[in-house]
Amino acid sequence: MDFIRRAWLFTKAKIGRTILLIVAFSAILIFVLSGLIINSAANVSIDNAKKSAGATVSLSVNMQNVIKEAQSSATSSSSSSSSSSATATEGKRFNIDLPTIDESTAQKIAKLDGVKSASFTYQASASASSGIEKVSTSSNSSSSDTQAAGGFGGREGGMGGASQEDFTISGTNDLAANTTFTSSYKMSSGRAIKASDEGTNNVVIESTLASQNSLKVGSTFVIKDSNSKTYTMTVVGIYTTTSSSTENSIQYMNTMYTALSVANAIKGTTGKVSNATYSMENPAQADTFVKAANKLVNDSNFQVSKNDQAYQNVKSSLNNVASFARNIVLIVAIAGAIILALIVMLMVRERRFEIGVLMSLGESKIKIIGQFFFELFMVMIVSVGIASAAGNVVGNVVGQQLLKQETTQTTTTTNAGAPSENGTRTQGQRPSGNAGGFVGRAGGAFGFGQSSSEAKALEKLNIKTSATEILLLVAIAILITLIAVGLASIGILRLNPKQVLTN
Repeated sequence: MDFIRRAWLFTKAKIGRTILLIVAFSAILIFVLSGLIINSAANVSIDNAKKSAGATVSLSVNMQNVIKEAQSSATSSSSSSSSSSATATEGKRFNIDLPTIDESTAQKIAKLDGVKSASFTYQASASASSGIEKVSTSSNSSSSDTQAAGGFGGREGGMGGASQEDFTISGTNDLAANTTFTSSYKMSSGRAIKASDEGTNNVVIESTLASQNSLKVGSTFVIKDSNSKTYTMTVVGIYTTTSSSTENSIQYMNTMYTALSVANAIKGTTGKVSNATYSMENPAQADTFVKAANKLVNDSNFQVSKNDQAYQNVKSSLNNVASFARNIVLIVAIAGAIILALIVMLMVRERRFEIGVLMSLGESKIKIIGQFFFELFMVMIVSVGIASAAGNVVGNVVGQQLLKQETTQTTTTTNAGAPSENGTRTQGQRPSGNAGGFVGRAGGAFGFGQSSSEAKALEKLNIKTSATEILLLVAIAILITLIAVGLASIGILRLNPKQVLTN
C-alpha cells in the first residue's frame, strides 16, 4: 500500500496544485449536485401539484346533442324540402330550452370516491321590483357587455338571444366551491352562499350594484319573476371582481348568487341543476371518476368531462425544469470528466521522470495508476464536502430562475390568445359561466389569470439536499475520477523505464 502513502505525500507537497484541483472539482460537483436536487425537487413538486393545482370534473349540457335534436326537430316540421327552404331552416335561430338534471343525481355523483368538493349551479332571470335597480349604461355598451359575458347563465332565452330581465340569478349550493367564481371574483364583505342557505332568500350581490342602490350586508330588496311573483331578498354578502377583463362588464354587475331553491322557484322547477363541478382530491383519479359519473347520468343531453388543465400546466412547467436539470447533470458530468482527464494528463506528462524511476525500481504500472487515482480521490472527498455545503444555495438560485423563466414563457405563450367563438383571439379574457366550454373551465390556466392553485404549486421549488442526492453525487464523482484517471493512464501503460529515462 506504499502507493497510497506516496499519493498523500505528493498531495501535501504540491499544495498549490491540490487547491486548484479542489476548486475545479468542486465547481463541477456543485453544478452536478444542483442538477440532482433540482430534478428531485421538481419531481416532488409534480406530486404535490396533483393536490395543490388539482383537477375538476364538469357535469354540463352537451350542446352538440341539444342543437342536433333541435335542428332535426325543425327539419322534420318543415313544410318544404326544397334547397332554398333547407337553407332557410339551416340559418334559423332556434329557441332551445336547455335541459336540466335532478339535483339528486348530481348529489349521487358528489358521493363518489375522490371528490373534495362539489358546486352545483342553476340559472334564472328576474326583474327589479322595489329597493333595487340594475346597473346600466348606454344601450350599445349594455348589448355588447351582455353578449360578451354570455355563457349559459347569460342566455336564458335559449339559443335565440339574451334574456331581457334585469338580473341573472345564479343559484348555487356552495359559492366558495365554484371555481369560476373564485378564479375571477372575491368577497369584499359578508359571506358566500352555502348549503345552509337552501330554502332562504339570502343573496350575494356585486359591489357596484350594492353601491348604486345603497345596499349593504343585512339590507333587503324585492325582485320578481316573469309571472310577477315577488321575492324579498336579504343581502348576506357583496363580491367584487379580481379580473381586469370583467371589471367593466355590466353582465357580472347584474348577476346575483342565491341558493338553488331561489333559482328553481323563479324558473318554476324543483330540485334541478343545469351544471355541476366536482373538485378532485387527486387528478390521477379523474378518468375513473368520469366513467363512474357518466354511468350515473345516463343522459345524452349531458356530458361529464374532466378539466385538469391547471395541473397539466404545472406538470408541464415542472417537467421542463426537471428535464433541464437532468441535462445539467449529464453535460456537466461529461465535461467535468474530460476537463479533469486533461488536467491529469498534463500532470502525467510533467511526472514522466518520476514514473520512469518508479517503474525501474520494480513498481507495477497498476500501482502507479492507483497512486494517481488516490491523489484525485482525496481531492474528490474535499470537493464533495464543499459541493454538499454549497449545493443548496446554488440549486435554489438556479432552480428558481429556471422556474421563473418557464412560468413566464408559458404565460407569454398562452397570453398570445385563445380562439374565441367568432374566430378572433382574446388576451386575458375569462369567459363567465360555470360551464363556459374548455376555455371557461380552463380559465385558471396561465393565459387567463393564473389561478391561486397554480400559483401555489409553482410558487417555488423545495430545494433541499438529501442523503440520496449526496450518495448519488459521490457515485458520480467516483465515476468522473475513474474516467479522468483511466483516460490519462493510456499513456502510462505504453511507457517503459528505458524510454522514459533515456529521453
